[in-house]
Amino acid sequence: MNQHFIITRFNLRKQGWNTTREKTQVLTDAWMENRLNLFEQFCYPSVRAQTQQNFTWLVFFDTKTAAKYKKRIHSLALRFPQFKPKYIDGMDEFLPSIKGEISNLLHEPYLITSRLDNDDCLHEDYVKTIQGEFARQDFMAIDIIDGLTLQIEPRVRLGRRRHVNNPFISLIERADNFASVWSRERHGEWKKVSKIKTIQNHALWLSIIHKENKANDFLGFGDLDWTALNPFHLDKDLSKKLQKEQIPYQSWKAEALKNQFRTQWKVFFKLLQRRF
Repeated sequence: MNQHFIITRFNLRKQGWNTTREKTQVLTDAWMENRLNLFEQFCYPSVRAQTQQNFTWLVFFDTKTAAKYKKRIHSLALRFPQFKPKYIDGMDEFLPSIKGEISNLLHEPYLITSRLDNDDCLHEDYVKTIQGEFARQDFMAIDIIDGLTLQIEPRVRLGRRRHVNNPFISLIERADNFASVWSRERHGEWKKVSKIKTIQNHALWLSIIHKENKANDFLGFGDLDWTALNPFHLDKDLSKKLQKEQIPYQSWKAEALKNQFRTQWKVFFKLLQRRF
């Protein structure tokens, strides 16, 4: 009845995107090496561990990706058939390529598309939960507003995170003349959509905060046990290393309480807006 596509963009060239927030150059060998490491240690294992495996993961890489990285990407694809790397000529081809790739694979009257950044993670039941919301809707966005957030540098901190119109949004729609969840490049633009369902109280995503984040800051709160990360299936060796480096909650408790207050107020206000 439906087909589910997770869609991720990777190293696509984009006019005006030349540096990270730390003012270091993007799309260099150093940038690509670090970003692939993040992908292999966080994002990839979390998707591979989904309890519901009936989906296709389209990951879009740039045609200028170096051969040595294509080799690593090909190796990942061999180990996980749902992972489908696609090479396109920069960001300008991203949306048309999404439409083309999905159209070539579609054989059901409905589809679900979910967006996922290449340095973030999904809870093992994310796909199962999203697919459980399918009810032959002509057009319905699904916004799971609860997740976790993990800062891995310069300090290691783990906290809860709540985010309305977040980067993990999904879209259920009819297959004829579909738009896809990436039809709105900025996830915040989903605030303008009335047909959207909110799912609360299930932390089904994990945002990773690192030095190359373009915009994200650590906004976590709460004193969480490290075992909260188990359903996200991070690379085991890295997870052990980060756990040892985690700073005590008491050292950032005041910041956590500020984050919690600001977050809860924003969530309340945005959900109130959504109702009207």
